[in-house]
Amino acid sequence: MLQTDQLTGPGWMVAAARVVVWAFLVLAVLAGLFTLVFGLGAVVTSLAAGTTAQTLVVDRPLPAGADRGTATLISGTYDSASVVVSGLDSGTVVLATIARVAGVLTQAAFAASVALIAWRLLRGRAFRRSLGLTVALTGALLLIGGLVSGGLGMLAAWMTADQLNGSATTGGFWPILGVVDGTPLGIGACLMLVGLAFGYGERLQLDTEGLV
Repeated sequence: MLQTDQLTGPGWMVAAARVVVWAFLVLAVLAGLFTLVFGLGAVVTSLAAGTTAQTLVVDRPLPAGADRGTATLISGTYDSASVVVSGLDSGTVVLATIARVAGVLTQAAFAASVALIAWRLLRGRAFRRSLGLTVALTGALLLIGGLVSGGLGMLAAWMTADQLNGSATTGGFWPILGVVDGTPLGIGACLMLVGLAFGYGERLQLDTEGLV
């Protein structure tokens, strides 16, 4: 069976390519481990302390002292605030926790897919069925995880803002608004396309093995 590997052999370009791919592999592994350990650790710590960390939407003007230098601010507002809240009802805590855990797992899944691609390239086995399937599944997980994390996170933010505002009839400090980060959804869709491309390459390799 013919096996081609673009990352072996002499030459500074090949050596540089190997270094870059190894760097991606190491960084992806470290990023995945860091995300899992510290992301899930932060969730456990918050639950143990009875607090919930969230990012809420804010629509407030910047303070008067924000342009004391030589430049002059024409306009500007805060659009979000990172807060730590206690005393939330159990439903809000559960939703916020699920959203955070889903976000951590989707980031770890993305890091794992990058590490897998780099490892396959270093071994000279990029076009294998397991790789294309894994990348496509990772893209699907990112899409699902992004929807779960973003949707539940936005709902938890609404509920948190409502509880912080209290019984104000004219609206409190926190507007009942939410912003969903579409980055995981976009990355997931791109990974699914890459997985399909790898699948095509795998079939092409199987069809042409032994012909050269």
